Amino acid sequence: MDKKTARSIGLSARAGIPADRRMQYNEDLLRQMKQLAEDRRLIGCYVSMKDEADTLAFLSWCFEQHKPVAVPLVEGNTLTFHQITSMQDLHPGTFGVMEPAKEHAAACSEIDLMFVPLSSFDRRNQRTGYGRGYYDSVLTSGMYKVGIAYPEQCVDFINTDPWDVPLDQILVANAD
Repeated sequence: MDKKTARSIGLSARAGIPADRRMQYNEDLLRQMKQLAEDRRLIGCYVSMKDEADTLAFLSWCFEQHKPVAVPLVEGNTLTFHQITSMQDLHPGTFGVMEPAKEHAAACSEIDLMFVPLSSFDRRNQRTGYGRGYYDSVLTSGMYKVGIAYPEQCVDFINTDPWDVPLDQILVANAD
């Protein structure tokens, strides 16, 4: 299916997840994220908003564990990443997303694990985001690229373009 349709299906499905199930999903995703992050040098991670798969608990865990973590800042048509040490390092930015100040820049080549938001995904580890290509512009071959998703966001097949970067893995929440 085309990306616009896949995105619409994924966003609608994600928005319809009941709060109790979402909480169970987020607990499972946190467990999976911690396991992947254990031996990483620098973690890139989006700051979740609205009904996205939650990353706030994971960011708090990184702070408690003194794990270096960098979050995105929209700059023009791309993202830059900046290390943070607490949630107080964030302020409302582009599209209402919490963003870091332009201090403590982290080169994408230094990030060895990148947690990526998505609106939909397929079993080939293709994803749709929000249609602007910000993450595709920074995902490099040296980093391990991981999407964070709820099972309801899965679609059969996403038609991709040459510039779409597939993920290495997608963590899919389990409520059981």
